[in-house]
Amino acid sequence: MLIPRIITAVVLLAILAVLLSLKDSFYFATFVSLASAGALFEWLRISLNHPHKSLLAAVIGIVGFAVFVGLYSLLLPSEGSHIVLALSHPVEFQANPWATVAFATLITISFFVSFVWIFIVPMVLYQAKTEVTANSIFHSIFAVFAVLVTWFSIVMCYTFLGAWFLLSFLIIIWCADIFAYFGGRFFGGSKLAPAISPGKTRSGALCGIASVAVWMLLSSFIDGSFAALLVQYIGLLGAVAVGMAMAVVSIFGDLYESLLKRRAGIKDSSQLLPGHGGVWDRLDSVISVSPIAMIFVFLFYLQ
Repeated sequence: MLIPRIITAVVLLAILAVLLSLKDSFYFATFVSLASAGALFEWLRISLNHPHKSLLAAVIGIVGFAVFVGLYSLLLPSEGSHIVLALSHPVEFQANPWATVAFATLITISFFVSFVWIFIVPMVLYQAKTEVTANSIFHSIFAVFAVLVTWFSIVMCYTFLGAWFLLSFLIIIWCADIFAYFGGRFFGGSKLAPAISPGKTRSGALCGIASVAVWMLLSSFIDGSFAALLVQYIGLLGAVAVGMAMAVVSIFGDLYESLLKRRAGIKDSSQLLPGHGGVWDRLDSVISVSPIAMIFVFLFYLQ
């Protein structure tokens, strides 16, 4: 199981590296749109309470892909700074009215989705209601908003701050995931959430969080990184604390997906990615953390 997992990860990283190296961001945005639509389809196929939920999820996923591509065309023909300036400058707003409204709306939704991940989802996880039953409509509605702002966050971070900034942020999630996996296998110990995901341990979670703290410390000295941006405004300790908090939220995202899958009585969101399961299985933590990163970008960079 580990070998297919590593091979799939290497292939995905290679694709990501090629797309990020291209001058035209359209190809990267299209890839992100496709991945986001796939994750939305898998999420809704699990959470919807409908006799034809797979078909309905597929339709929503296709519509979602079209919306993502349309938003890219709407938001990016103009300079990103114009969109931001238009939030408070009437002249700029008149030049980019629809793009400005879309940008402001997506930022607002990002705050809402981040609030849900930080405060509401932990309460859902604490209750740990894993009975095989139909999921609440809340989870399906939340899926649409969460995936939408994830697409927005990734594409905008890349557009405004570049490939290295985006990678430095994604490495936070990868560190939390990889070190939690191997730390848990090495140290073992008590389970983190036995009713939801019996394979996860507290020692693994601590290893993942600790690895993120180290990454934030190291990357803070590299210009253009996510940590370096935070250090300019909240200092080194603040940046490390934010990184560790984001690692915790990434764990929430992983456990939240596990909870919905357990309720649905399935193991993986799909079998599309060998060793990883489905697209949502691979992006669950990215979906939970990306909106928070975008909020910091908006507050500290796009001001």
